[in-house]
Amino acid sequence: MGQQIALPEELAAQIEQILSELRIRAQVDCVLLADISGQLIASQGEVEGLDPVLVAALAAGELAAMTELTHQIGEKSPTSSFLHEGEKKSLYISDVAGTFILIVAFPAGVPVGLVRLFIRRAVERLRPLAAEFEDMIHRARPALGADFGAALSGELDRILGEM
Repeated sequence: MGQQIALPEELAAQIEQILSELRIRAQVDCVLLADISGQLIASQGEVEGLDPVLVAALAAGELAAMTELTHQIGEKSPTSSFLHEGEKKSLYISDVAGTFILIVAFPAGVPVGLVRLFIRRAVERLRPLAAEFEDMIHRARPALGADFGAALSGELDRILGEM
């Protein structure tokens, strides 16, 4: 598996617990959680031949595309979830508070209504964790001072001038 975002241990454990319960209760093959940019955060289960990192990135693009498509047809609220029903496998993608993307892969024989019910419950449990994740991300970003651009430009001029 590819690189995942590093989370505080307690937050990661809570997310893993929710994903695990979703996978077991909804009888699905695989549950992935990505951030809104498509970086994989956590996964439970697996599907042969499925690359979780690639699927997370593609799901982020798909969610962004579907959100824009709904705006183009005059919908005011963004798309919160959508379903692909395949012959053998189905895929359910759901937005979680504009922060996470929940991706669920399941066999075609599993009732979609059952999957949708458990996904909605998982999304509700993930919402407060999404807010915590957002806070963590904002705290981790170093604040740049107003003079940073000028200092960087001056330093680059000095370094490049020495060449």
